[in-house]
Amino acid sequence: MSTRQRITAILAGLFFVYLIAMIVIITFNFRGFGIENAEKRALLTAEVVKSGLTAHMVNDMMDKRAYFLNEIENIENISSLWIARSPTVIKQFGQGFNNELPRDAIDRKVLRTGEIEELMTETATKSTMRMTIPYTATAFGTTNCLACHKAKEGEVLGAISMVIDVSDVRGSSLLTVAYTASIAIVIMLLILLIVNIFLKPYINIFYSIKNVMKAAYNGNYSKRVDGGDFKESKDVADMLNTLLEKLQNVFDEIDKKVYIFLQNKNKEISNDPLININNTIDQLSEIYKFKQTIEHDEELEDIYNRLAYVFQTKFALEDFTIIEADRISGIKTIVYTINDCHCSVLKGECRADRINSIVDSTIFEHTCPYFNEDEKNLKYICIPYSISNELNLVISIIAKDEEDSLRIRNFIGLIEGYIATAQPAIVSKKLMQILNKMARVDQLTGMYNRKYLDEFTETAIPQALRTNTPYGILMIDIDFFKMINDTYGHDIGDEGIRVVSRVIKESIRSSDIAIRFGGEEFIVLLHNCDKKFIKEISEKIRISFSEQVINAGPESFSKTLSIGAVMFPEDSDSIWKCIKYADMSLYYAKRNGRNQVVCFDKSIIKDDSMQDSF
Repeated sequence: MSTRQRITAILAGLFFVYLIAMIVIITFNFRGFGIENAEKRALLTAEVVKSGLTAHMVNDMMDKRAYFLNEIENIENISSLWIARSPTVIKQFGQGFNNELPRDAIDRKVLRTGEIEELMTETATKSTMRMTIPYTATAFGTTNCLACHKAKEGEVLGAISMVIDVSDVRGSSLLTVAYTASIAIVIMLLILLIVNIFLKPYINIFYSIKNVMKAAYNGNYSKRVDGGDFKESKDVADMLNTLLEKLQNVFDEIDKKVYIFLQNKNKEISNDPLININNTIDQLSEIYKFKQTIEHDEELEDIYNRLAYVFQTKFALEDFTIIEADRISGIKTIVYTINDCHCSVLKGECRADRINSIVDSTIFEHTCPYFNEDEKNLKYICIPYSISNELNLVISIIAKDEEDSLRIRNFIGLIEGYIATAQPAIVSKKLMQILNKMARVDQLTGMYNRKYLDEFTETAIPQALRTNTPYGILMIDIDFFKMINDTYGHDIGDEGIRVVSRVIKESIRSSDIAIRFGGEEFIVLLHNCDKKFIKEISEKIRISFSEQVINAGPESFSKTLSIGAVMFPEDSDSIWKCIKYADMSLYYAKRNGRNQVVCFDKSIIKDDSMQDSF
């Protein structure tokens, strides 16, 4: 069963349970209502009979009461009606007409206890209620019963029993249940239809992702996710396909490097092929052990340390540097060094990286102009190695003399072999670093996100408290942002958010931090500033944004910002409480006209109108 079928089945089951519960409740309510009406009718009839019989007795017409009782019995829904005299009345007046004696145990019980008795009878075609009501003697009331009856106060003189037909109530309840069930079923079908329509694109992309991931799990990265026509699912599919494209390119490069690596290892060095094979097996065995080891390393730094250990122990290198060269940004980073790096690679260009070829000073002296002037006589070999489309490694090795330089040149192929073996792990760890960075950056604006803020507060804020470094905290929100989405759509709303982010980034310093807190809300952490600077930056952001023009097709518009500002740790030594104060100040700005900057003050907390912000 597919996911959509399971969801549909669950919803249908819930609706069915709801329908059954509703039918049961309605049925019982109608039944109770019918019984209650029948009880009222029986009590009213009993009172009418009592009054009628009293009138016949007072007017000395008791011998004519049969007609009266027959007429009462002919009332609609009364199936039968009879009078049962108590032993006291029978003793005084006799058994009466139509054998007015107790007919069954219910009559006798009511005559004995003086309490009303009810009995419901249900058949397939009919519902009836039997009700027996006592008549009690009293000298108080409109008629003095004791004036005619030789009885005591409170003694039961008789009882009236009647059988009332309540089938019409059952029929009405069944009809109501049928109508209600029909309406509920129609509504259920409509809801299931709507749910299926809205779930379909998400279910489709889920199965598409599942198929792609299954193929990727089996080593095939050529398949792509089909996002369909639904915008959100299409965006997800585009992002996943882009990531898969990058992964496929990286893995293709790895395959090529491994192929070249194996060819180099099969290159003849000795005239004895057995020696070459043995050497190759030994070398591949060592490299395989190295590969197994680095596969369990958690950090990229661990792999570089492992390479450095191999260079020292296997190749007896005493002075070398491992350099990362980012081919996109041009940034170079020393990831490992012994005796420090002997060139100004961090400030200038790396010749080996630029020409993508080995630079050997023994072939031509002073080949690289970036080595330090006082070390021009050093013998160096710089080996570039392509790790991926975005990354090169440069191994800069210092030789003690020409003989040592010749020794190093003889095992350059082995160095490349170890680097080629480490290449997949390096690429994987680099991708993890990239993914970790992507997880901390908002994709729409390029700003940091809430996850980065959480990490920043755990590491940087304690240090700021120790060094007494102040931060200005700005909470920024677009005024009437919802109106943009409602009027122009979410694409224009996203453009408005991008405009705000650009204005913020252009207005703050490189040491400041801009964060998209959520939706149209932004947080800015101004490093090492005072209240005057906070006010200046806030106004700069507010005014600059109000001057921006946002295009929405043939139309264009401008919007404003509201900003709440607070000083950490002056207003509170808790960064999260300061963020709360900034939010309250922002809320205060919106409550009092918008398009303004409000710096936090303790009076804001005491403002009655701000109590809703807690």
